[in-house]
Parts: sequence; structure tokens; C-alpha cells
Amino acid sequence: MSVLNNPLYRPLLEVLRSARNGVVYGGKIRFSHALVINLLYKSGPILPRLKQVLSATKNHAEVLASFAIIYKLAIVILSHELFLGSSKLKLAKFFGGAIGAWVVYSQHFSYFNSGITHQITLYCFSRVLIAVGKILVDQYLQSAQPKFRTVGGNILVFDELTNKQQHKLKTSIYNKSWKYFAVLTWALVMFIYDYQPQYLQSSLRHSMAYIYDVEYDSWSTWREFLGV
Repeated sequence: MSVLNNPLYRPLLEVLRSARNGVVYGGKIRFSHALVINLLYKSGPILPRLKQVLSATKNHAEVLASFAIIYKLAIVILSHELFLGSSKLKLAKFFGGAIGAWVVYSQHFSYFNSGITHQITLYCFSRVLIAVGKILVDQYLQSAQPKFRTVGGNILVFDELTNKQQHKLKTSIYNKSWKYFAVLTWALVMFIYDYQPQYLQSSLRHSMAYIYDVEYDSWSTWREFLGV
């Protein structure tokens, strides 16, 4: 039996595989993003700018790989019978995420690039917030069993609706919630950008300045206006 097929080494191989995937994914995402940002917003010799792109790519891949290693190792340890046990795997994953975040994303340690960890965490927070909202809606519908009037005029509790009707109802609630979330988010970000822009993340602040602060631009020809 080879090492790859040996169940004894399976947990370690999963840790290594997860780290490898973190490197690949982080490299792909950050390289394209950093390259575009450098081409759009920065000027100067091309070689230093390419070095910045490669450095950002390395840092992003390093962050994702490091978190993957710590998270997977924490699950292996916490799911051992001496700790939480395999029956409490969900709890082990929660604590594994917390441990990994403390080391990599919390900025408690200065080793990891703070800009990248900050950006990734904010990205995840918005997704978590929306997911929690959907979970709460589902829990409310299941526990409270509110009544709804169907197209035919019948009044039914949630469990009496067909799967298609339940899906349509949830989608309608999700869409309405997203509308309010989007409106509030953009209203606040534009207000903060005008009121106290220094509190926004630097990359967001720079992109907003480039797009919206056109009153400070000047041009005398159409070529200058179009930036060609």
C-alpha cells in the first residue's frame, strides 16, 4: 500500500492538499487583481511594478495556505477522542476556524500582510452576514409557521406550502433583503467617503477617488478626456 492510499497518512495528506489548493487559488486571484490595479492606478518603470504584483501574489497565497494548514490540523487534533471527539465535528470546525483566524487573520502576529488579511476578512464578513440572514429567515419560517395566502386564495401555514411555493417565498424574501442591504451599504460608503474617507480601506478609497472625484480632473481635448 502506497503512502497516498494509506488511511494512516490520510489526515496529513488532506492538510498538505488543502495548503496546496490555498497556494494555487490565492495565486490565481491575487495575480490578476494586483496586475490590473498596477496597470490602472500606478505608473513608473515596469519591473518594480511587476515585483509588487509578484509580492502581493506570494502574500495572498501564503495567507490562504497558512490558514488551511492551521485549520485542517486543528480539526484533526480537536476531533480526536481526547478532545471533542469525532461526533462533534461541527464544533471542531468552528474552533478550528477561530484558531486559524487568530494566527493568520487577526493581525495579532505581524508576519502576514495586514492589507490582504483585512481584505479577505471583510470579503468573508459580507458573505457571512447574508448567510446568517438567510438562516434566520429559514429558522423563523420553520418554527413560527406563519400563514400565507396562495394564488388560489387559500390561507396555508408554511409547512403546507409545496416545495415550489416555499422556494419562491424564500427567494422573494432573500431578494427584498438584498435590496435593502445593497441600498444601505452604498448609501453609507458614499457618505463615509465624503465625511471621513481615511477610515475606508485604502484600495477602496483609491478606486472611489478614481471613479467619482472627476471634478478635480481637467482636459482640453477629447483624447485627454477619453484617456487615450
